[in-house]
Amino acid sequence: MNSVTLDWHDAVAIISLNRPDAANAINNDLADALREAAEAIASDGRARAVIVRAEGKMFSGGGDIGAMLAKRAEGDPAAYGAFFKALVEGFHAGIRALRALDLPLVAAVNGTAAGGGMSLALACDLVLASPRAKFVPAYPGIGLSTDGGMSWSLPRIVGPRKAMQLLIENKPIGADEAARLGLASAILPEEGFDAAVLDRAAAIARLPRKALSALRDLIDASAGNSLGAQLDLEQQAITRLAVAGDAMEGLDAFSAKRPPTFTD
Repeated sequence: MNSVTLDWHDAVAIISLNRPDAANAINNDLADALREAAEAIASDGRARAVIVRAEGKMFSGGGDIGAMLAKRAEGDPAAYGAFFKALVEGFHAGIRALRALDLPLVAAVNGTAAGGGMSLALACDLVLASPRAKFVPAYPGIGLSTDGGMSWSLPRIVGPRKAMQLLIENKPIGADEAARLGLASAILPEEGFDAAVLDRAAAIARLPRKALSALRDLIDASAGNSLGAQLDLEQQAITRLAVAGDAMEGLDAFSAKRPPTFTD
């Protein structure tokens, strides 16, 4: 059974974590398959939005503790260290490949996202959650620091002090609290959850792709920039987009009082 599957619905690519019997835990195979799915989307070229979801009752329980225990039981600390490093490198390659896509990423969390699973969800641009979604930092509970970019994404969402509090307390964060903190973009009903997520992603796929990509780049750069530097980046981006096809279509549609059809 493939640990990650890739499906399509028109211009929406759907990545599914597919180890439901193992809480969709992240092992080497899943990490590699996540990267390969992202690379397949990039090479295909038809996607305008991407959903990252999971089969089963959990989004992901994070790193595969069973695999860690099995490797440690071999009694070779050096081999265990190499195993752990390779696991993190593979997971990070998957995160990098997803973020490298010139596309909006939508996480669909219908269950628990713990540790690396929470990191994966927060690496997406939007997080759509069901009422039974839970977010658990998890790492300090087993003596670890973060991976998967959580130390980058979490402070940007909730602020550095709150991020440290959430990591120290390491408590499950329910859907309502996640929405209040900004970890979840919206809460959708559990019944028909996947269909509702697909509807949202399909609507996003109709938006101007290059403009959304530029917005993500601008937001990513903003935390490290002065206002002057950010104004320069905004000028460069909007000037580049203004002469592209989608902006022309937007102007024509506005003038004609009709919905725009973006194709860039």
